[in-house]
Amino acid sequence: MRKRSPRPDDRIDLSLELTGIIQEIVARCLPLGHIDVNRVLVCVGSNRSGRGGGLYGKLIPLRFKDGSPVLQYRGRLYAIPEISNNGHSCLYVIYFYMPRFFDLPWEEKLRVIFHELYHISPRFDGDIRRMGAVKKAHGHSKKHFDSLYAPELRTFSMHLRDTPHMDFLSMNSRDLYSRYRRVTAVKMKHPRPVIINC
Repeated sequence: MRKRSPRPDDRIDLSLELTGIIQEIVARCLPLGHIDVNRVLVCVGSNRSGRGGGLYGKLIPLRFKDGSPVLQYRGRLYAIPEISNNGHSCLYVIYFYMPRFFDLPWEEKLRVIFHELYHISPRFDGDIRRMGAVKKAHGHSKKHFDSLYAPELRTFSMHLRDTPHMDFLSMNSRDLYSRYRRVTAVKMKHPRPVIINC
């Protein structure tokens, strides 16, 4: 008699799982302790078509330089539309891309999460962490940028092995769709500035 394959679990919310990991990172890693996870919305985007090159994750700040809610450019004022989640006004949106991010080894998934979190301004004001006058996001070197959180990443990686999050991060996109009947996530278009006066 042929053995029946196990029934898939009912449902998994990728945004919820990733938010839980981020909450634990913020709680355990002092350099990221300024982050209020309630004001960070985690979304899953799609790059199945291959567009976007090697994009695995992306942080979208919802304020401008120094946390300003408006930007004046060529005589016009711009603002980013308000985004709220569970009653909290969001300052950042983080996208993780399906399937590229989810098909990474768990160590690389964790590195991408740390990388995107480290882009958040130490003032947690809706702006990015500005690393230089010209190359604002990463400074003179992406390798140097990644080295700034490397000790915390190593320490958290060792901690993660003994948590339930390890099971989730170890699954690739095929595993997720095989194991769960429904794979859901928060999905929305990248928020963009709009003109608020003419």
